[in-house]
Amino acid sequence: MTLSLNSERAVVALILFLLSIALFVTASRFPASDMGSAFDPGFFPRIVLGALIALSALNLLTDLRSGTGWALDGLRSVFLMMALLVVYVKVMPDLGFFAASVVLSVAFLLILGVRSPVGIAVVALGVPGALVGLFNHILTMPLPTSPLFWWI
Repeated sequence: MTLSLNSERAVVALILFLLSIALFVTASRFPASDMGSAFDPGFFPRIVLGALIALSALNLLTDLRSGTGWALDGLRSVFLMMALLVVYVKVMPDLGFFAASVVLSVAFLLILGVRSPVGIAVVALGVPGALVGLFNHILTMPLPTSPLFWWI
């Protein structure tokens, strides 16, 4: 069996894998904290990037072995989601983390084909809400606040 980049999913997984490794190395070079390694500015990014490296490697291996062909619909979805991420980064400081993340989550779930209103609501409100709770209230590292949801 020969392995080749035979689908858009394999190419995206390879790009994500390589980008995650580069970002992990960059995050490893952040300055150390006097309060211990758990308080280093690169601690949380390294955890997330480590998981992303492992998942993208698994996805890449799965796609390389599957032998599926190229589907332009998949590439369109990837490019649309990338464009939405650029817009998200641009509007998040003004709109706030929670509001911008809820809108982004709904858009991503719709692009990915999720059509259950309950599922969309639970994920779109639950994940950003949990992150706000974690960062703002437990870790006391506030995320950008929203003029609409300032009390969160």
